[in-house]
Amino acid sequence: MNSKKSAIETSKGSSEILKALAKDQNIGMSRVDQKDIRPPMILLMQKSSALEDFIDKKGDSPKLGQFFHNGQMKILEKIECYILYAEKGFYINKRKAEEGKKPQYRAIGAMADDLTLFAMLFRSSSLYALGGLFTATKSMQRPMYSIKVTIETKMLENKDGKWWIPAIRKIELDNTPEKLMELYELAKGLDRQVETVAENDEKETPEPKEEGPPF
Repeated sequence: MNSKKSAIETSKGSSEILKALAKDQNIGMSRVDQKDIRPPMILLMQKSSALEDFIDKKGDSPKLGQFFHNGQMKILEKIECYILYAEKGFYINKRKAEEGKKPQYRAIGAMADDLTLFAMLFRSSSLYALGGLFTATKSMQRPMYSIKVTIETKMLENKDGKWWIPAIRKIELDNTPEKLMELYELAKGLDRQVETVAENDEKETPEPKEEGPPF
């Protein structure tokens, strides 16, 4: 009989249960294709959002104009992150299918505090929200993964009402070699083989480049 104990059995108390579960997270998934594991979404709450469907770990629902991380079940006022991959494609609004395809950007990023992955969609009036980052990448001649950004929200208003869009408020250059190497590996992996994170995306995967990181 196998005497190997699980991480939970060897933990010393309830305070270590979460760490123990993290060590066991791959149990039962040894034959799961990693490409089938999609990053969680960060959503920006709008009037059309069913706020009662989004509950954080404390039992609270987000307010209009707040972000909700559906993987961490967490309400966010802002997002500090690195954008690793961005792709322009199309989507169809199911409520207005007669309008046909509309452009969108979808991005995959890494949270600045722990480098866990997440995905976001940028549509309609938020389509060009990442434009400042794209410009910084080209003007500073640095890859996106080496630039830390802070994404907050901006309220827009017209005769039809109010809505919110994500907006990059802060751009910082990261020159930490160890973190840059980890971000590089994450970004390169996504650039090689990225999976659809939302229905109705039309995807083109860029050809991978084999050169190493520029540091």
